[in-house]
Amino acid sequence: MRKLRIIKSTPLERITYVVAERLKEVYGLDVVVDEKTFSVTPQSFNALRRQHNAVSIAEILSKMKKHDELLLALVDVDVYAPGLNYCFGIALKGVAVVSTYRLDPRFYDLPYDESLYRDRTVKEACHEVGHLLGLQHCSDPKCVMHFSNWIYDTDVKGYMPCARCTSKLR
Repeated sequence: MRKLRIIKSTPLERITYVVAERLKEVYGLDVVVDEKTFSVTPQSFNALRRQHNAVSIAEILSKMKKHDELLLALVDVDVYAPGLNYCFGIALKGVAVVSTYRLDPRFYDLPYDESLYRDRTVKEACHEVGHLLGLQHCSDPKCVMHFSNWIYDTDVKGYMPCARCTSKLR
């Protein structure tokens, strides 16, 4: 059974444990939540964009990863990837980074809704871990592996891979 460790930059306790349970359910992983938090380093911050480079965060975290594990980091800072204005997450070199910053309804001037925030975080975590397990983007808008161009795409999709993506995992 593949092992996945979840680390977080803030105490997102309830959400983190729901994410862990969903990842176990979806991918059958041995998921461990690291009780220590980590700090997103200033070296990933782009002052002109006022965002953190998700690739830089993932590269820094790859040094913290044990060779036999996958690592998922939940961060609460706004992130981007080269070529994109922003992103909800990224996966590379056995490390996935999911930003909860734009998943929070308050970012869109809506009232806080913990259930919606949690569901969005679960979906994006399942999406990025899917990439770590070798899945690519899917054309089915309901599949967790569908690319989210904006928050509506995240809200429409589920947290499970479609049958076609599930078959690729086997």
